[in-house]
Amino acid sequence: MGDQNHIFIVIEWLERGTMATNGDRIQEKGRKVCTVDDFPKMLPCHNPECEGGGFQIGRRISALLRSGEYNEQNSLICINAIGKPNSKRCLHTIIYSIARVLPYQYESAPVAASRHKTN
Repeated sequence: MGDQNHIFIVIEWLERGTMATNGDRIQEKGRKVCTVDDFPKMLPCHNPECEGGGFQIGRRISALLRSGEYNEQNSLICINAIGKPNSKRCLHTIIYSIARVLPYQYESAPVAASRHKTN
């Protein structure tokens, strides 16, 4: 995989969800550039009704680094969606893209989240 000190991780995501109380739709975009030593374990959930939620992106980044692949695109569900009663469940998801890049590539790293259509 090469010298890990010269590798960056570019994460882009699009968060979508509906608030349970009033049905308002929320949409948030995010982008983060980090190193293999300081990538986030969690991305925050922007649902104001969600307590302690978030998206476990760190596991996906670790798996990507172990695999030797250069990018991954997928989706995650807020951790408050699992095992909660339906009235308190967070309904937010993210579509994300992770890219493992060299320093000169991270400004233009291809990402899937920004290419998804928004309604």
